[in-house]
Amino acid sequence: MSHKTMVHRTTTLERTYAASPQRTFHAWENPEMRRIWGSPSDQVEIRNDAADFRVGGEDIQTCLVEGHPVATVHGRYHDIVPDARIVYTEVIRDDAQLQGMSLVSAEFIAEGTGTRLVVTLQTIAVDGSELLAEVEIGWISALDRLGALFVEA
Repeated sequence: MSHKTMVHRTTTLERTYAASPQRTFHAWENPEMRRIWGSPSDQVEIRNDAADFRVGGEDIQTCLVEGHPVATVHGRYHDIVPDARIVYTEVIRDDAQLQGMSLVSAEFIAEGTGTRLVVTLQTIAVDGSELLAEVEIGWISALDRLGALFVEA
């Protein structure tokens, strides 16, 4: 049996939103809002299977394409400071195997009447999966969707 090397990447993404840190943070803590903006693409629908936004709490989301599950993300919260930061881990699996995991930190920094959001992803992909690129592309899309919520409101 051959072993494919694990690969690691740290990515930092920043966005500035025309919404207060409180409002931006609320979009993360509210599972229905997170389901709407958290999709990695137009083709993926998110289903919340569990939502427990507290330190030690777990979220389980299933990614669906045309109604069919393509991945499951298990998140566990390790640090939450309201309106300031969230630190959690995500374990990402497809129907056959572990794809990898990420340590995600989000900082909500007041800038005038808006928020500068800094998201740092420390991701490991296992067994040669394409997870590193998929995580980065998915988060870019999700953060753009998050910003669109504040434009529409």
